[in-house]
Amino acid sequence: MKIESLTVERYQSPNADNDSGYGGQIVVVSISTDSEVSGLGFVTGSGVSAPILQLMLETAVRPLLLGRDPRDTNVIWDLLYHEALPRRGGDGLMRNAIAAVDFALWDIKGKHAQLPVWRLLGGRRSRVPTYANCAHHLPVDALAQRASEYVQAGHKALKIRGTRSFVTLAEATARVAAVREAIGPEVRLMVDVNGSWDVDTAIQQLKAWSQYDVYWLEEPVPPADIAGYRRVRERSGDTYIVGGEQHVGVAEFHSLIDNHCIDVAQPNAALTGGITDWLRIHALACARSIPVSPWNLQQIHIHLAAGLPNVQWIEYFMPDNALLEFQGKLLAGSALEEVVADDGVYLRAPETPGIGITLDAEYAASTRVSR
Repeated sequence: MKIESLTVERYQSPNADNDSGYGGQIVVVSISTDSEVSGLGFVTGSGVSAPILQLMLETAVRPLLLGRDPRDTNVIWDLLYHEALPRRGGDGLMRNAIAAVDFALWDIKGKHAQLPVWRLLGGRRSRVPTYANCAHHLPVDALAQRASEYVQAGHKALKIRGTRSFVTLAEATARVAAVREAIGPEVRLMVDVNGSWDVDTAIQQLKAWSQYDVYWLEEPVPPADIAGYRRVRERSGDTYIVGGEQHVGVAEFHSLIDNHCIDVAQPNAALTGGITDWLRIHALACARSIPVSPWNLQQIHIHLAAGLPNVQWIEYFMPDNALLEFQGKLLAGSALEEVVADDGVYLRAPETPGIGITLDAEYAASTRVSR
């Protein structure tokens, strides 16, 4: 099997001007082979980064792919990382470009084997546990009401946002207090601050929140502050410290894990360079007995969580979450089936061969970015 073509298209959200950074544009990669098997991959970007990604894919990546066997994902990943933009050019946006290609290659591998990717990885479980993303941009009372509705729907764990660029420290505390009161004591409550605090702020806030039984604090300090992560975790009491959504590659996760910075690792397959590199991070976490809970990208991460051990759960963005509304409409083949159990909401692993992503043709036509 050989790769015959790679095409790239960009799609822009109708609300791109108001987009929060979660996908004002989506870059979609389609790879065709000489065996009539094709694959689809995607990454999100902004109005600035998405055109750059498209240029990188068409000029630096495509020439290296043509004629290669798409099943050689490790070989291709290393080739693109080291050769597409040499001299450390494989980091930064190139990892996103590699991810889009890598998703499409794994899509091909699954379709060729007539298996969903999670079964290709070993097929550990057909239902994946989730926690609800409740990071809505809502006033305190409305946020508490939404969290209560999620719990009534069966969710036993949910995450809200306390990011300093979005709310003050006092407002973050008000959110935690109101949501805890609304959901009761038995539901796990997580808080994400997106690396927007410093060490002292994180430690003092954890003290202030001790009465609210916060299950985990996510990204308490900027991603480069490895020493800060460790200091916060040493003073975090009963609250887990988690992170990794802004980290990439095995070397960075070595720093997080081996310096005892985190209790749970959160690699994101789109940021680190696709499924191939994510598997290397997962292997490291397994070797260190650190559970994995991938951030965002539920269409991809459900395969990794269903196919592999040591994945605690995945983050679940419901259809009412505006952060991923555009992505949900464009990627029509990514519909997820809920299973509500006594211990929470699960997602059923898809049985469609490959990754299972298709485009809504009508919506794609109306949102495609013209050249």
